[in-house]
Amino acid sequence: MKYYATSFLIAMLAVFASPNYLTDSPGSKGEPVSFIEQRALAEETTASKPDAKLLSQEFIHKLTPEVDDQYKVKGYSSKEELIRNLSHIASKKVASDYVNGMFEEKNGKLYIIPTDLPPWVEKDKPYELKKLSDTSYHLIQKNKSDLYGEYSITLGFEKVNSHWVITFASVT
Repeated sequence: MKYYATSFLIAMLAVFASPNYLTDSPGSKGEPVSFIEQRALAEETTASKPDAKLLSQEFIHKLTPEVDDQYKVKGYSSKEELIRNLSHIASKKVASDYVNGMFEEKNGKLYIIPTDLPPWVEKDKPYELKKLSDTSYHLIQKNKSDLYGEYSITLGFEKVNSHWVITFASVT
């Protein structure tokens, strides 16, 4: 314990004894002033484009929760709860559209409607990621399935509060 206290004291002395401590004011050289500003700057530079494939797979994975033999969803009791869980991946509208189409509530419990999954991004197939702006991208993928035939899926990604979310899905 003595070692940590001594190390802390030495570090504090080094900071306050720095010749620039009294003459340089925070932000005087264009540097971020607060920790929050530093973090925001770091996030902006590291997350310049969305990991569209990962976000799309995480979204569809969360839409296929574990169920019992009666199709009752384990871990969620309402559509709203599932939609909230999807909020860090997708906009409320996208999450609501998919959840409302795939799930139903009965007697205070959540059930999955036993059907095939809607057309979605195939993780092992090529796709195009088109930049619309610094905060907007489209993922476009052409697919073919026995159930849906040939289709093209477009997912929109927007940067919201320093992280990427799916803001729309279109299948043609």
